[in-house]
Parts: sequence; structure tokens; C-alpha cells
Amino acid sequence: MKKKQLLILGGIFVFLLLVVLILENPFKKSEYQKKVEEATELFPSFNKEQVTKIEIVAKGEITTLSKQDGNWVVASMDNYPADNEGVKDLLEKVTEFDNANHVSDNPKNQAEFQVDSSGVEAKLMDANDKVLAHLFVGKNTPGFLSSYVRVADSNDVYVAQGYLQSVFDKGTRTWKDRTIFNFNKGIVTQINITSPEETVELRLDAENKWQMHQPISTAANQTEVDNLLTTFSQLKSDDFAETKELTEYGLDSPTSSISAILNDGTKVNLYVGKEEGGKLYVKSGDKATVFMLYKSNVDRLIKKSDTLTENAAPPEAEGTNPPE
Repeated sequence: MKKKQLLILGGIFVFLLLVVLILENPFKKSEYQKKVEEATELFPSFNKEQVTKIEIVAKGEITTLSKQDGNWVVASMDNYPADNEGVKDLLEKVTEFDNANHVSDNPKNQAEFQVDSSGVEAKLMDANDKVLAHLFVGKNTPGFLSSYVRVADSNDVYVAQGYLQSVFDKGTRTWKDRTIFNFNKGIVTQINITSPEETVELRLDAENKWQMHQPISTAANQTEVDNLLTTFSQLKSDDFAETKELTEYGLDSPTSSISAILNDGTKVNLYVGKEEGGKLYVKSGDKATVFMLYKSNVDRLIKKSDTLTENAAPPEAEGTNPPE
């Protein structure tokens, strides 16, 4: 009896499964899948390796990027080194644009999607100024994970992956390379930190352990020193200052600084100036550019001796009060 019931239940299950397969057909490709598979590139002949010049128009400002001797520079800003990773990302995005998700071909909708002069215009050219790609990048879609794009000589608007305006328009942070320092922290043999309160001197001993020599002689906190060196060796600017006299930034005779001496005798210096709006003006010893760092980032460099000694108490968790 039980065997007969199991056979009946099994038959019902098979029947229902066949009904689902017939009605739903999970193996049938969705319209979206078909569109993706049949999509063609917006710039089918585009080759990112041929691009040597990029013009970007955003909010009425024109930025020109130029490839010189294999490196990108901001030609419109005195050939200052450009954010190479940012340029690489931009070129990759242009390569990936396709027509899988078409949303409009009505010119009246361009303003709504910000794929006109209200958005970001980009023109990519080769060494002979031949335009390889010309497009408008609009606002992000309601889902915030994609953006609207339009080829300049077409009314067709498409959706592309990513928040693209930030890829093409760097805003006030500009396309300049924000790197202040990039050196190997493993070859540092000495660190000097000066502040209005004290001078701290740290040296690496014969056993590759950090020792403090000023203001006291004691073993240093190896973890704290390593964290400091990680920050210092890979330091990036939070902003760029306008070109003014160093006196206006308090960098003509700075009261705080940090330096690292490398194993070949090279000295890396960072000078700290005045604070303004939560940021401090800083300058490296080998660059004329004045950068700006948030105070919290400066505090990670200009450390006091009591936080760098081996027996230093761990920093209190944010929001806690010291015992009375």
C-alpha cells in the first residue's frame, strides 16, 4: 500500500515539474540576457593604447590630459603628473561601453539624463588629434549603480555600469596625482619628528628593532613605528593648495616636521604649516607643490614620544572617557 502511495506521489511530482518547465521554461534566456549577448560596443574601433590626449569638459572647466613619454600629465595644469590609475580606469570604462541597455533616442530627454552640456563631456584623441571617442556622461540612474551615457553624434542614450561622473570628473580634487611620497618603508633606518613640544629621534638597531634616542633613550613600540612608516611611505594629499608665498601657509619656518633617512643616506622630509578648515598645509622637501592633509592624517605622522615608547598605553577607544 505504501509503495503504491509513493508511486502516486512520485507521479504527481513529475507531472508538476513538467508543468513548471513548460510554463516557466527556466532554460529560456531572458530578454535582458539576449540583449547583453547581442550587444555591440559603442566605440567598436576604439583602442585605448592609441589614446594620447583626453579633453574633459565639466561645469564649464576644461581639463586636458596628455600622454608624454609613457606617463600621463595634466597639460592644462602646467604638465603636473596625472592620476595614472584614474586615467586607466577612464579608458577601461570607454572600452566597456555597449548598447545593451538603451533608454531613449529622444533629444528632448538629454537634459533630463544630463547627457548634454549639463553633464561631463569627454573627447579622446590619438597622437594626430584624431578623435577616437567622443561622449557625454550623465547622472547616475535611480539605482545609483549605473549612469547614463551618450555618443556625441547620436541621440541614443544608454545605461552603463558604475557611478561614471566621478570617473570622468575629479572635481576640486582635480586630475593631479595626489602622491606625496612613495618609498619602501623597509629601507628606513632613522626617523626624526619635530613639534613645538619636543624632538623625537628613532633609530633602527643592529637587530632591526626601533630604539628611541630622543627625548629619552628607550625601546620603541615596534607596531606604532611600523604604522607610522606605512602612512608616511605611501602618503597621498587630501587636497592641493593655491600657489602662494610659503609664508601664507606657515611653511617658511615650519614648527612641525617629520623626516626619514633611508639606508642609502637619502632623506625624505615633510614640513607642516598652518591649519585651515580642518586641514593643514604641508610640503615635501623635494617638491614646490603645497598639499593639504586632514588634521587626523597629520596626527598619524607627528606623533609624541609617549605614544611611540614600547610601554606606551594603547590609545583609548573613541567615545570613552579617561578614569577620573
